[in-house]
Amino acid sequence: MPGRSPAPSRRAFLGTAAAAGIGGLAWFAARPATAAPPPPAARRAYVGGFTAGEYGLPGLPGIGIGTVGTDGSLRIDGYHEGIDNPSYLAQGPGGDVLYSVSQTDDGHVHAFRIAGGGLEPLGAAPTEGATPVHLAAHPDGRFLMTANYDSASVAVHALAEDGSIGALLDLVEHRGTGPDPEEQAAPHPHMCLFVPGTHDVIVPDKGNDHVYVYSLDPDSGRLTERSRTLVAEGAGPRHAALHPSGRHLYVSNELGSTLTVCGYDPGGAALTVGESVSVAAPGADPRNAPSGVVVDAAGRYVVTADRGLDTVVSYAVRDGGASLDLVESQPVTTKGPGTRWPRGIALDPSGRYVYAANQAGQSVTVHRVSATGRLTPVGAPVPVASPSCVVLSER
Repeated sequence: MPGRSPAPSRRAFLGTAAAAGIGGLAWFAARPATAAPPPPAARRAYVGGFTAGEYGLPGLPGIGIGTVGTDGSLRIDGYHEGIDNPSYLAQGPGGDVLYSVSQTDDGHVHAFRIAGGGLEPLGAAPTEGATPVHLAAHPDGRFLMTANYDSASVAVHALAEDGSIGALLDLVEHRGTGPDPEEQAAPHPHMCLFVPGTHDVIVPDKGNDHVYVYSLDPDSGRLTERSRTLVAEGAGPRHAALHPSGRHLYVSNELGSTLTVCGYDPGGAALTVGESVSVAAPGADPRNAPSGVVVDAAGRYVVTADRGLDTVVSYAVRDGGASLDLVESQPVTTKGPGTRWPRGIALDPSGRYVYAANQAGQSVTVHRVSATGRLTPVGAPVPVASPSCVVLSER
């Protein structure tokens, strides 16, 4: 954004805020025992985060296992321990396997069978890269893709019929830098998004300001680059979500403090960069850090989260997906000192509730979403140590 003061380092900003009064919370001294399976009307939820307790904050005991009520409320029933920094989670296409990164210097991916009220390990595999931050299973259930942030690579693993992780099939490295000397000194792929009905996958790279589209060979599992699109110099594209028509892509720009609407041609895998809307409400300090972005299945609204401003922000979708109008910006919580740092967000399958994992806020918050994108808080923040990701089960 020309003419503005550079944003503080994401790590420095959060570290300073944590020192201001967030650390030392005592909620997590006693870990709840894993409860019995929820009643039929309820669904499961899984919470990932940081077991190492970044920035001096309490660490997550493991993958959180919770229950979502019919009113959208979330309850944490227990934790599956024994995995370092399960910062991002994803379900397999059948809904019976959960995958997790281990966000460490020697990155790994893990698979778990969802069994009753717990998780049964199916094994793990190295990502052959450093600091994996995102993963996704292909809809046909045969491939797992992972974005290695610090080593600037995208990995493809085979998946067995039972969902366990097999051989590494491909490892593609990105090149290039951006104008931010700290955040963009190297490429940083940040997400793997499969395009429904195809073998294409979209990968935003925060470090070099491009969004890549790869074709995944259904036989070999190898990747071929189909297109590479510059969003904007210094934008830092982090995450993306597709409109249900498949014709528009919404890109969350961590460094540009914007959400960019791109036209998408599935046939040619070509992106056309369109308008960018601010994630900061009018009059707010624009030095923020947008994170996750989601769009509801009916294509009515888009929601993103913002760290620094500590908000969830909703937009009405116009012109068949080609434009966005700001609806409102809501704080993830109004209680407690310091920043909340909503790192990841998720919509429940009904599209009625959005969940924000507030890493520094040590909580998950829930907002009800209307058909027009209006946001209403649901209940009190749910205490969870250093969360970064929420997955809502389809069943």
